[in-house]
Amino acid sequence: MLKMQLSRKLWTFLAWTVVTCFLLGMQKRNYESIAAIASLESEADSFTELSTPHNNNQNSSDEESTVPFHPFVEGKPKMLVVLTYQRSGSTFFGKIFNKNPDAFYMFEPLDAFYSSLYGTAMRWNVPSDITNHKNGTLRTLPKIEVDGVSEYLSSLLTCDLASLPAELLLHPYIYYYGAGEYQAAESYVNCIGPYEKSMERCADRSPRERCGFRFGDRTQQRLLECHRAIHRRRHGSSSNATRPRGDRRARWKDVDEYAACMRDLKTTVVKNCLRHLQKQCDRRTLRVAKVVRGTMLSMEALLRRHPNFRVVHLVRDPRAVVLSRKGFDWSAVGRYTLLDSNDTLAREAKLLCQSVVRDIRVRLELERTYPGRIYPVVYDDMVRDFRGVTRDLYRFLDYPDQQNTEWWKETILPLRAADSIERATKWQSQITFEQNRAIMKHCRDLFRLANAQHWVQ
Repeated sequence: MLKMQLSRKLWTFLAWTVVTCFLLGMQKRNYESIAAIASLESEADSFTELSTPHNNNQNSSDEESTVPFHPFVEGKPKMLVVLTYQRSGSTFFGKIFNKNPDAFYMFEPLDAFYSSLYGTAMRWNVPSDITNHKNGTLRTLPKIEVDGVSEYLSSLLTCDLASLPAELLLHPYIYYYGAGEYQAAESYVNCIGPYEKSMERCADRSPRERCGFRFGDRTQQRLLECHRAIHRRRHGSSSNATRPRGDRRARWKDVDEYAACMRDLKTTVVKNCLRHLQKQCDRRTLRVAKVVRGTMLSMEALLRRHPNFRVVHLVRDPRAVVLSRKGFDWSAVGRYTLLDSNDTLAREAKLLCQSVVRDIRVRLELERTYPGRIYPVVYDDMVRDFRGVTRDLYRFLDYPDQQNTEWWKETILPLRAADSIERATKWQSQITFEQNRAIMKHCRDLFRLANAQHWVQ
């Protein structure tokens, strides 16, 4: 009897032990999950500390560094495209180059490319519409756009500025941001000031009825017709071989007037002001364009053509991106998102993630062909370790560490406080569990391919 009682007590003790261990284990896992989510904020406080060392082991020394590198051709300017996406931290990232006295930096030049190509209104070439259809499916970019972007960026980065369209040379971004985003172009910005009204008059003549006000308003076939007509008028061709006949011909008047207005205005600006921009471009040893309307597909021709060309592929946690995009008005979000304003986060996540995934897959192929010439950067990593990531960024470009230079101390360090850690991680407290699940449904491939160690799933 005593033996049976002892046996029951022993089994009771063992059962309670197992239950207690299980509960403690669950509690520990909960603490670990909470800690993982909080780690972005707690560890990223180093972003505001000037003396915080770079703790990423892969970059702790030159010998261990995995920063991609390929030798540059000496004596030739270095060329860089920062390929990124709306609300991915690219404006702040771009300042790292815009403030560099050795750099010629161009802010968002591809909006002008699409307006000059098809006649769409400037500032209405929404990045999500360029890479996606209105029904939310991924858009296959036509050859004229892929090759056109390559050629356009090549002209910009080689300082062949006279070949660029008036839409770029007099873009509203230049008037709006001025020397703030175009530091190397300050004298040029001052020179073109008197032509702002003329540019507005030309822009008002954009053939929106035929070619669409916003990119994507018209079919690809219609856009190609607009391109042929604009190209013919701009280059002075008098051939009517491709013009529509009969009643439709009257609608080409807007196209002709728009193209002629831009052509004549460009002639004036090239004559009177372009020398200021040309001088600054020619003397800078680093030429940089930051783009949110390009794709990795256009980078191959530039890598093949220019030995000193490099790409930085900047990405950010998609939950932070789409939460930031939620504040956009209807002129900046994708047309697919506009179909359901109550599902903005998930719809923008779909448009963003499928576009980034395509770019990463192309990038992985290009990295095999052009090793050391493409550098993927995760914005969330830069928030965690600003000193280390920016040092590695300039190492990729074969520059010495810039953080002890006067220009860096005077212009970059003060900017960091404005781009606070709260802005970078506020999605953690504002996105619900259901919203997170809806976003992840569209972004699992991105999480897998990006291999961003600080993205908490």
